[in-house]
Amino acid sequence: MMSDMENRLVLILTIFYNLYFLLAITSQILLLFLMIKCRVRSLKDMKIYLFNTLVLQFISTISAYLLQCRAVPSSDTMALLCYGPCKYFGTIPCKVIFQILETSLIACATSLIIAFYYRYEMLTTNSFTRNPTIQTLLMMLGIYGTPFIALLFRSKIMKILNKTSKSYHAEKIEQTKSMIQGLTLQTLLPLFCYVPSFTYYIYAQYTQSDSLVAEFAVSPFGFIYTIFDPLLTIYYVLPYRRTFNAIFRKHSVSNATFIQSETTRRVI
Repeated sequence: MMSDMENRLVLILTIFYNLYFLLAITSQILLLFLMIKCRVRSLKDMKIYLFNTLVLQFISTISAYLLQCRAVPSSDTMALLCYGPCKYFGTIPCKVIFQILETSLIACATSLIIAFYYRYEMLTTNSFTRNPTIQTLLMMLGIYGTPFIALLFRSKIMKILNKTSKSYHAEKIEQTKSMIQGLTLQTLLPLFCYVPSFTYYIYAQYTQSDSLVAEFAVSPFGFIYTIFDPLLTIYYVLPYRRTFNAIFRKHSVSNATFIQSETTRRVI
């Protein structure tokens, strides 16, 4: 039997997850649409890495919505109480979906490192080295190491751009710098999302303490960044932003023309 406080938190959690699911899926579909619509040649290879991240975010969004879990730490392990649709399927499906969620979130963070490495290779050698050892090491990177490695590549890329700014077209320099800014924010977002959850888990395990509000807040913190990540890609990848603006302006002009013609018709 749950207390009144727990019932209220479950209601808040349900509302949050429905809103989260709507916003995340909308932003992901919008990014996918712009990736298909925008046919800039310089983004041809980069689309592969962006699409990889987008698919992983879509999987994590679906998994998180199905779970809607509450993390309850104990002395030996951590219990997960699921309030989402997966509770109707039983314990084993919930465990499987939770593993899918954790794997997809870690893969999302790792895919951002791969995107940084790709941009670095393209700037230094103008081709991407498919070394199996390097790829394996990149896949083994954990959550905490991801932002620091990304910032290292960022500093290297910015140094290259500053030194060779005269060799590249100004528009390409601007596009690359904007993309790097977006990748930096995308890399730091998981850090801010994962660290509070993981830190609370470690703290609760060692101190044997618990907090009802924290138990409900741990899971949403881990994947809320999937709402903002596609939006950051749309904003900082200049061809996508321009495509979005062009579509929006075209839609606005069409509406204005329709309203003007309708007003004229009524006056006549």
